[in-house]
Parts: sequence; C-alpha cells; structure tokens
Amino acid sequence: MTGPHVGRELSTTGKAGYGLGMSGLWLIFMTTAYYLFYYFTDVVGLDPRQVGTIFLVSLIWDGITDPFMGWLASRTKSKWGQYRPYILLGTVPVALSFILLFFQPPEWAPGKLFTYGLITALLFRTLFTVVYIPYTAMIARLSRDANERSSIAGFKTSFLAIGALAASYGAFPLVERLGQGDDEKGFFFLAVLFGVIAAVALLISGVVTHEPPREDNAKSRNDSSSLADVWQGLIPNRPFWLAFFGLISFAGCYTLMNKTLPYMMEYDLGDRAQVKWLFSAVAVAGFVSPVFWAWLTHRSGKKFVWISGALLSSIVLLAVYILAPRNITVLAVCFFIIGCGIQAILMTFYAMTADAIDYGEWKTGIRIEAIGFGLMSFANKASLAVGGWMLGHLLADTGYVAKQEQSEATLAGIRQILAFIPISGFLISAVIVLFFPVGNALHGEIRAELDRRANGA
Repeated sequence: MTGPHVGRELSTTGKAGYGLGMSGLWLIFMTTAYYLFYYFTDVVGLDPRQVGTIFLVSLIWDGITDPFMGWLASRTKSKWGQYRPYILLGTVPVALSFILLFFQPPEWAPGKLFTYGLITALLFRTLFTVVYIPYTAMIARLSRDANERSSIAGFKTSFLAIGALAASYGAFPLVERLGQGDDEKGFFFLAVLFGVIAAVALLISGVVTHEPPREDNAKSRNDSSSLADVWQGLIPNRPFWLAFFGLISFAGCYTLMNKTLPYMMEYDLGDRAQVKWLFSAVAVAGFVSPVFWAWLTHRSGKKFVWISGALLSSIVLLAVYILAPRNITVLAVCFFIIGCGIQAILMTFYAMTADAIDYGEWKTGIRIEAIGFGLMSFANKASLAVGGWMLGHLLADTGYVAKQEQSEATLAGIRQILAFIPISGFLISAVIVLFFPVGNALHGEIRAELDRRANGA
C-alpha cells in the first residue's frame, strides 16, 4: 500500500493521514485521563492515596523513559524512516497493554490489586511512550515552515479532539451497556473496543504517512543524538525551557480538572453519566476551535494564543465555581469555552517546541529534535504525575469515601479542587510563556538563516 508522500509542504490528505494516528492515541490516552482514577477508586476499590501513588510512579517512569525514547529514535535508521517503525511495530502492544489496564483479576486482595494496577500502568505508559514520542517528533521533519507546522498541529489537534470526544461521550454509556450493570465487565469490554479502534487508526496513519528522505535534509540540519551536543544545544536554549516549564504548570492542573469531574457529577449533581456532556463539550471545543486559534496564531503568534487560552479557561472556571450552575446545559456551555482555552495551549506547545528547537540550532549550530520532544513529553508526564498524586491526597483529605453519600464539606472540597488548582496552573503557565521570544517574524528570520547555512551560503 502506497500512501501520499509527505514532504516539506503537506497535502490535506497527508495532514489528515498523519493526524489520524492522534485520534487513536488520544482515544486510549483520554480514557485513562478521564476515567482510570475513578475506575481504580470506585470499581477496583483502591484507596485514593494508593491511586495517587500509581499515577505518580507510573507517570514519573513514563517521563523518565521519554528522553531515552527520544534519544533512541534520533539514532534510528531504517528503510521505513526514522520514526515510522515505532508506530508500525508498537501499535498492537500498546493496545494490548491498555486492555490489561482495565482487567481486574478476580478475588484478589486489595494489596495484590494495587500491585497489579501499578505493574499494568507501568507497562502501558512504557509502550505508549514507544509510539507517542516518535509520532510527535515527526512533526518537526514533516515541515520546516512555522505556519505549515501550525497547520499540521491544527490537523493533529482536530483528530486529537475526535479521539477525546469518543472517550468522553461514549465511555460511561458503553460501560453501562456492555457491562449490563456490572462496572467491572463494562470497563473491560470498553477497553477491548477502544483498544482495537486505536490500533486500526494508528496502523493506517503509520502506513500512509511517509517521512521525507534523510538526504532531503542538509547535513547541518540532521538531528544530533550526542549527549555532549544535547548539553550544549539545549541548556542555553531559553525558549525551550520557557515552553518546558510553561507546560509543567499547565498539564498537571488540566488533568486534575478532568479527573475531578466524574466525582463532581456523581456525588454533587447525582448522575455520573452526565459527565459525558462536559467531557464532550471540551472535546468539541478541541475540534472546532483550532481553526480560530490557527488563524490567530498567523496574525498574533503562538505566545499570544497560549496566554489568551489560559486567561479564557481561568475566567470561566472561576465563574463556574462562584455561580455553581447545576443545569447540565449551562455547565456544558461553560466547559466548551474552557475547552477552547485549553485547546489553544494543547495545539500551541507542539509547534512552539519545534520553533524552540530551530532557535537552538540557530544559536548553537546543534539541532536537538527527538530528545527535545522527549524532554517536553517528560515535562508533560511529570506534571500529570504530580496532578494525579495531588488529587488522590486531596480527595482523601476532604473525607471522600467511594460509593457513599459525601458530606457537604467533602463536596465543597471537590468543587475547590476542580476550580482553584487548574486556575493557578493556567495562570502561572501564561506568565512563564509571556517571556517566550520566538514570534512569527523572528522564526522566519531563523528559518531563512538555517536554510542559508544548509545550502552553504
């Protein structure tokens, strides 16, 4: 099967083929992001602190393996390309590990269930990294143009939203239908269904997306995998570290918000299934808002878009806390707007990282691509780990007990967790990114200079 050749300028078909893989990745990733914490506490029966520990350990491990995977990918040479082999060969294993994550061994003691949950979480995170890092790093090779990268990132984010929408809207209804009232069976069959869908999407993406041949890139633009070069090329790269710490501030607070919503809907509003409308609203926002954010990026730059998204999400989250609406339609509209702000950051940090890598090459003459994306993924995973750990301890501190009526103090605590921690993280990320120096004009100059160097001018 021969797919469209994807070079420096991608066709719409090429962008869609590349983006399709993100729908598969995000279908299984967002299922874990939205529901795994709830599954461990309310289906498996683990203590929230134990679940927080599982998230902390597995995601820290995930973050540690990300730079290693970036280093390994940067040294890979094959007839299939530099990054494609990992997508083609890693897809089925990651889908199987996702299914195991939602399989509960029967009649195991809580201690064994905790151990099983930790081991399967570590396995899933490891295999997810094997596919995700090469897939994400590929964006820097598919195009060298800042606006083209923003367009690719927009396609990628739109397909991301499709995967998130399927996870958000379909999960609880499918659990109830597939399990026939048995949540344990329902979540397992859901994992089988989503795992198969994700594998098919990723395999199609891996087949139709072709990296440009390495000889198309001048020698000076080849990605470096030397540890000494990594040190010299990344340490002085101020834009990279601003994006790095901006992402750390954002990601953990974002995931904490997602993980708290099912508890709010079940115990405060009385119907967990209604969370599908809030998650779906965020996912729809991720599908429709990238068109606007991409247009605004061309006009005002990535930094402006990131800060605008952070402010928009924070203002509406604060309004939700103060006004405490209980009408599901009003809540869905609020979370649609919050989702628009979140998507501004999600689609921006990919392209911003690629621009920072170009900046580093411009300043130092050393290109750190795969490892740079690996470190950025480490920032994401480390932040997610802390966010999951925090939620476990915060829930326990509010007096939360699974499958029981919660006290008013517990419900107030859940509302505060949902609002104030995400707002703090979003605003801190905006302050950090305010100092990001690579705008559209400067990046155009950087790219022109790098092209001149590559051509020996």
